[in-house]
Amino acid sequence: MKIFSTTLKIAVALSVGFLQQSAAQNSYFFPKATQLDTKIPTPEAFLGYPIGSYLTRHDQVVAYFRQLEKVSDRVHVESIGKTYEQREQVIVTITSATNYQKLEQIRQEHLSQIDPAKPVLGNSAPIIINLGYGVHGNETSSTETSLLTGYFLAASNDAETQKWLSESVIFIDPSLNPDGRDRAANWLNAYHSFPPVGDPADKEHQEGWPGGRTNHYFTDLNRDWLNLVQVESRNRLTFFHKWYPNVQIDFHEQGTNATYYFEPTPKSHESPIIPQFLYDYQVTLAKYHAKALDDIGSFYFTKENYDNLSPIYGSTYPKFFGSVAATFEQARSLGIVQESTNSPLTFAFTIRNHLATSFSTIKGAVAEKAGLFKVQKDFFKYALEQGQKNPAKGFVFGDKNDQNLTQKFLGLLLQHHVEVYELADNLSQDGKTFEKNNSYIVPSAQANFLIVHSIFEENALKDSIFYDNTGWSIIHAYGLKYAKLNGAFSKGAIVKNLPIASKSLNIEKGAYAYLINSSDYNYTKALYQLQLKNILVKTAFKSFVANTSSGKKTYLPGALVIPVVGQTVSADSLLASLNNVAKSANIEITPVSSGFSAEGIDLGSSNVKAVRKPEVALAFGQGVTSSEAGQVWFLLNQQLDLPVTKLDLQSFARTSLNRYNVLVLPGGNYSAWDKATVDKIKSWVNDGGTLITFQTATQWAVQQEIVKEKLSQTETSSRRGDLPPVNFSAEKPGDDSKKDQPKATGNNAGVKLPKPTSERLDYTRQEDVEGSKRINGAIFVSDLDISHPIAFGVTSRKLFINKNGSTLLLPSANKYATVAQYTAKPLINGYSSKINTAKVANSAAIIATGIGNGEVILFADDPTYRGYWLGTARLFLNAVFFGNLIGGR
Repeated sequence: MKIFSTTLKIAVALSVGFLQQSAAQNSYFFPKATQLDTKIPTPEAFLGYPIGSYLTRHDQVVAYFRQLEKVSDRVHVESIGKTYEQREQVIVTITSATNYQKLEQIRQEHLSQIDPAKPVLGNSAPIIINLGYGVHGNETSSTETSLLTGYFLAASNDAETQKWLSESVIFIDPSLNPDGRDRAANWLNAYHSFPPVGDPADKEHQEGWPGGRTNHYFTDLNRDWLNLVQVESRNRLTFFHKWYPNVQIDFHEQGTNATYYFEPTPKSHESPIIPQFLYDYQVTLAKYHAKALDDIGSFYFTKENYDNLSPIYGSTYPKFFGSVAATFEQARSLGIVQESTNSPLTFAFTIRNHLATSFSTIKGAVAEKAGLFKVQKDFFKYALEQGQKNPAKGFVFGDKNDQNLTQKFLGLLLQHHVEVYELADNLSQDGKTFEKNNSYIVPSAQANFLIVHSIFEENALKDSIFYDNTGWSIIHAYGLKYAKLNGAFSKGAIVKNLPIASKSLNIEKGAYAYLINSSDYNYTKALYQLQLKNILVKTAFKSFVANTSSGKKTYLPGALVIPVVGQTVSADSLLASLNNVAKSANIEITPVSSGFSAEGIDLGSSNVKAVRKPEVALAFGQGVTSSEAGQVWFLLNQQLDLPVTKLDLQSFARTSLNRYNVLVLPGGNYSAWDKATVDKIKSWVNDGGTLITFQTATQWAVQQEIVKEKLSQTETSSRRGDLPPVNFSAEKPGDDSKKDQPKATGNNAGVKLPKPTSERLDYTRQEDVEGSKRINGAIFVSDLDISHPIAFGVTSRKLFINKNGSTLLLPSANKYATVAQYTAKPLINGYSSKINTAKVANSAAIIATGIGNGEVILFADDPTYRGYWLGTARLFLNAVFFGNLIGGR
């Protein structure tokens, strides 16, 4: 230990020593540079400290690139938007002055690659390269690398750099996650010691909750490229689709004890729908990365661990548009220096490795550009051919009763540059009716078919060892009405933009009441806006048919009833408020002149109940799964404009719950709460509170006997291994299991060997066999009780749920309390072993159970998953508003 400590001190001293001098730093990062323009300021000269000695804040990063723009005609900074915390997102374009003068011409010529009918670009065209740094804000080396990359490309006058600039257009996104970047930088700078401390237990290396990995709403932006929930992702995707880079690199960090990773990935982790020739080109570029790291003596590995399966990542999404995209992973120091099993890992060393592969990417792309042009051209030909061969010739979607969700999904397709057409005529498919002017057609035969496939189609995966989700189809997540079209169909005009509302939302004055149907995704948004205006709103627990000025209209359970009489505002003020809400929520509000319904309950029925305004508290802080807490925070803020109170677990016991009527416990570890805190929650629920729990919080609530429900005793393994251990039985590996048993040979032939007391498998099979126990975000289907208040507004009993955790609930002993139950054959999309699928089958997905005057709604899974699982998110919102009414109160 003393020898290691001495070695660490020497390494740190050497590291700090070279960082104290700019010349020494340049020789470390640019050992072969001979012609650097002294008029171009180094990052150290601009920032006042050597790169690798501090964490550079995002505003300083942007300021440095703007300074380069002032002094170099090679560098240009473009703003593409702002984050939730108002930090600027920028793209830095670096190319020769000649190329920049005709940049739009280059872009238009490059976009011709999308059209399979047009010829491949000639070798005189510049190659398009996109270098994306720091999508995970606390993977800190990459953003520092962007500064050095930009500096060198601006300052170097050697022949090779001149060739790069003339034969390529290089985009640098220096900080894909500015908010997370600054959260990490502020932490690490605050706990940075002088001299630096390499002990992994030091607070500098023990980042506090929620960490800087995610954005403002704790969303992993590297899982948001397909979902496009967060503003940073939408801004970035707009830029991507302007260019379709030939090469795109996503710079990351991995565990401290690792080395360096670059693609290719394992064959088994490749997407089944991406053409092999695109993956093969990873090998072509890999030789440049290997040479660069060999030259500086850095160890690395390829073909392990990381997958290339779904278009949710920054290194995979571009592949679905013909880019040779890749992930680079550097071991992380998470601070200035940290001890590792290899050697003391310095921040400067991690930056240097990413810098080496940044340049090897440019070098390889320029050298191989003819092949890269052909790859992208062949890719779009391949995609079109696959679309033409697809059994489903197209997809139809849309619901006239849920126009906001229809338009939201349409907008997502347009952001992905999917070809969408209006529905030419009314169409019936699979027992569903799709109406002209409210539905749309997506043909399979299009150049962007592979992203269409990812959004609409199911995939059956045989391998279980994947890094993340194995089911990601957006149509299942939205819960929107759709159907596959296996035969010929007619299509109307192509849709280029979201349509402007064709009908007026102005409301006629009603003498008796106003009605809002529950079928539109925005109806809870309208409800909360009305409550903010202190308007009394009721909800109907049964359907009815109302007589309106335009005829009879059917209203589903959950429909909102706003009486004219009994309000605290005048009839004219009520009408004005309703008009404002109709426009804000983009929802239809219909007046009625009588409470007497044409069919079903009347408006004065006891089945029409007043809705209380929710005052929501959300468990937050160390112990809570930050992503789930962030998703709830995001949904309530961005969908409802509801100011949820975030209660830290550490101060929860001291906080009065009296001002709240809804408490949300996302997944996490609540073992720190003592019996007094549990009793406090029980008492609060008993007095009329609504408790909503997700995943492991549901397990905790059952185990603490807050409810009398039961967990299944055969639970599945967690996706990330971060949930409590559960009871498994390993799935037998089919016929191959016989190969793993001892065989009688030689003198033992014909002798019956003793039966082993436990299963014995080869060590190398461990990852495959144990991995089959996990459910990595597969999609399952459940049967939903659409008469239940939690399901208000939903018309289909089929509820698709993303399952990525271990919680399994037994159906409730109360025959009316199981809101959703997984079907006997529940797996729809992704990978789940036969044993795990059998465990999920017939288990309860959602239970609503009463305690005294209150209600507990148990979600076995995460209903707000990654912010895009809208089919279950609307059930969560129903729980927030109507949970207290479930017991008939």
